[in-house]
Amino acid sequence: MFGRATLLGDAAHPTTQYMAQGACMAMEDAVTLGEALHATHHDWDAALQLYQRNRVTRTARIVLSGREMGRLYHAAGVERLVRNALWKGRSQDRFYDAIECLYGWNVNKALQQG
Repeated sequence: MFGRATLLGDAAHPTTQYMAQGACMAMEDAVTLGEALHATHHDWDAALQLYQRNRVTRTARIVLSGREMGRLYHAAGVERLVRNALWKGRSQDRFYDAIECLYGWNVNKALQQG
């Protein structure tokens, strides 16, 4: 096979289990690539560039956030005390606010960088 190629899902940005976003990122990637193909009238070179520009920031945020969540989940000593103090008494709505960036994505945001 010759020509351009791209990666999607865990092949492009392997996530940890702490945010449970691996399959979600793969689906978002596929939708974004489809939207990029549509927006570029099936010009694969342009579509792949558009896809990459529009996925890199979000997927990097998810990968890095997942790593950080793993660190926080397994905190020990003083770090654990600080973590517990920060989250103590937080309402369920405040927990959802903290992860709105995960669940606020939709197809209308596919080609909006960031």
